[in-house]
Amino acid sequence: MKIDLTELMRRVGNEAGLEDTEKVSFSEDGLVLLQPVKLNLHLVNTGQSVLVSGKIETEAELDCSRCLKKMRFPLKIDVAEEYSKRPTDEIARKGKLVELKEEDFIYPLGKDNTLDLTEMIRENLLLAIPIKPLCQTACKGE
Repeated sequence: MKIDLTELMRRVGNEAGLEDTEKVSFSEDGLVLLQPVKLNLHLVNTGQSVLVSGKIETEAELDCSRCLKKMRFPLKIDVAEEYSKRPTDEIARKGKLVELKEEDFIYPLGKDNTLDLTEMIRENLLLAIPIKPLCQTACKGE
């Protein structure tokens, strides 16, 4: 999901809201989404980066970790991420062992003032899935 930020990037301090619904697929990660992803985001131009905050909502199909039945699991996630204008060659370390710093966890901003939210959505959805999902709290695994 790509967003054109041309208007937002015209002036430091510009803000924009984004409400959108898009059908995405992350089946290669084993994540089956039953509903389109609903985004309600707030974007802020800080000069060197764009701050993205808000909510992501969808519904996933998971297997209960006890009885292995398929179940519907609603995902409602608060997100707060940063996209930077830093060139990607600054981020790459060319195979050297280095200690990761806070700025290494910032998503890159496209050179043509575009923001690709796909990876941010994927990572946040995967992190929101419980390690041992249960269809019911009292599931006995039958």
